[in-house]
Amino acid sequence: MDFLGKIGASIIILAAWLILIRGYFSWNYYDIYNKIISNRFRSWKKRRKSLREKEKHTKKLLSKIEERAKKDETVQKQDLLQNDKEIESSVIPEPKQESFLSKFKLKDKAKDKTQLVQPEQNLSDKSIDSSESALFNEENIEVGEIVHEKEVKLDNLADRKAPRKEYQLPYTDLLTDPKIKDFSISKTELLERADFLTQSLATFGVEGKVVNVSPGPVITLFEVEPAEGVRVNKFVQLSDDLARVMEASRVRVIAPIPGKSSVGIEIPNRNPEVVHFKSAVNSEKFANSKSKLSLAIGKTTTGEIETLDLAAMPHLLIAGTTGSGKSVCLNIIICSILYRAKPDEVKFLIIDPKKVEMTLYKALEGYHLLGTEDFDESIVTTTDNAILALRALEKEMDRRYDVLADAVVRNIGEYNRKMEKENKPILPYLVLVVDELADLMMLSAKDVETPIARLAQLARSVGIHLVIATQRPSVDVITGVIKANFPARIAFQVATKIDSRTILDTMGAEKLIGRGDMLYLQPGASLPIRLHGGYITIEEIDAIMKHISVQPKTDELKLAGVRETAGTDFTVDEGSSDELFKEAVGLVITHQQGSISLLQRRLKVGYARAARLIDQMEQAGIVGPFTGSKAREVLVDETYLQIIE
Repeated sequence: MDFLGKIGASIIILAAWLILIRGYFSWNYYDIYNKIISNRFRSWKKRRKSLREKEKHTKKLLSKIEERAKKDETVQKQDLLQNDKEIESSVIPEPKQESFLSKFKLKDKAKDKTQLVQPEQNLSDKSIDSSESALFNEENIEVGEIVHEKEVKLDNLADRKAPRKEYQLPYTDLLTDPKIKDFSISKTELLERADFLTQSLATFGVEGKVVNVSPGPVITLFEVEPAEGVRVNKFVQLSDDLARVMEASRVRVIAPIPGKSSVGIEIPNRNPEVVHFKSAVNSEKFANSKSKLSLAIGKTTTGEIETLDLAAMPHLLIAGTTGSGKSVCLNIIICSILYRAKPDEVKFLIIDPKKVEMTLYKALEGYHLLGTEDFDESIVTTTDNAILALRALEKEMDRRYDVLADAVVRNIGEYNRKMEKENKPILPYLVLVVDELADLMMLSAKDVETPIARLAQLARSVGIHLVIATQRPSVDVITGVIKANFPARIAFQVATKIDSRTILDTMGAEKLIGRGDMLYLQPGASLPIRLHGGYITIEEIDAIMKHISVQPKTDELKLAGVRETAGTDFTVDEGSSDELFKEAVGLVITHQQGSISLLQRRLKVGYARAARLIDQMEQAGIVGPFTGSKAREVLVDETYLQIIE
């Protein structure tokens, strides 16, 4: 084979070997070629089918948008004709549906001529209001009607008007008008995010398709229909990964949505709306509420104004980390009641261990603040006075039960209606507000927990309601006894799942985004609902306080004293019958501070025993008389210790 050369000889030898192998093993080289070609064809066919399904699904969603847009256009035109004379301004502006529909149809026709067009190329840039649902669920899934909130002028209501010489409720003009800013989300962005969410789920191995999108002021709810055989707990496990790919701070998964077969994925908006207190106060729900304890708490996830009734709760437990919106929520609660009730209708007892959060409300002294005979603090700031206030409120509860029994009525509502018919004074509602429960529980858990539990169990019928907040939602603060008597709870953002379970008995609060984002557990409900709390500034609160401070004052209401005092025949020897008396005297003289809390911490005793020891020292001339929130003056020096020894 020299005439073929080395290359030719190699080719002939290789061909001979291939023929020999084919003949011996009965192989067909054409089968290998056909398999390669067929695999490529099947892969191309599968991709083409997937693209067609996506195109079909996008068309279906867009047709629902068009149908809903036409329906909303008709409804809004009818609403404008009926309410043009009554409503001064509307929360939801009338969208220009005609231009949107015309552009939408033109783009839809252009889409039919192409193989595949991205969803964002088929949508106009017109935006929809964040409180309007853009996409709707499948026919077998029930979808509620979107409520269009209408704004009214609260000051124009007849029951708020009073003669000039009488007490005037605060005006809404004292509140700052919300800045006009477009927080709406375009349909293009909604469908882009829905498509990206579907692709992201597929990337993590979870098949499902978005069937409904509900935009809101702060978050957008994507309802995802899982594919057959996909377990819902897989969506929960992907919450952190979805937050990463969707570029969101936190993503909350509702698996499944109660009453539906879909899974809810709540993703924060890129430009969240601020829920202003003025818009909530001017809502029809708040204006038409009959309760004096109605609370304009904020908005739902769909943009609907949400109001709560403290009288129906009847007590409220609030917990959340620092900066989550807990203190603002307390301000919203107090100011909501100030806009509804006069001083003779509602009184507040405010306990503020931090001493700085509630100082603005000192202006309510002589109006809405409840005093006690044991001390002269308008806003309770010390642990000693807080325990006295709780015990005094407990004593007032027992007195009110006697009053209701004598009047042969069952609750404060029946009693007040009976008194109004007889032109007699009514019993005001009493609202206890505790800004930080953890500080009180740390110093004297037993003396704080017992009266709170008893008030929570019995005080509802006599018009006493508790609003207690804490930033440390641990089991040693929110004990089982306290939690069992507070069926209504609000959880703001917390650090861990354990904290969320401590407050709500379920997870979810650790996925909130802060700044007023909350989960509200209604009495009797098993699952909480998500709300966005209203926002009120310090300047607005100050304006309300200035308005109230120039109103005519009413008769001051004080709680009866509960401080225990010793007999007048007390002597040092009789006081020494308490085995801790000498040790307590030594502590007081050494520290030159006659404080009940000092004895509680050092001697590890309860409030009652520490108070008795201080009273015995007063009778013995060791400490001075009670001086309000300050520690008692020590009248002796260390040489007195040698005398009693």
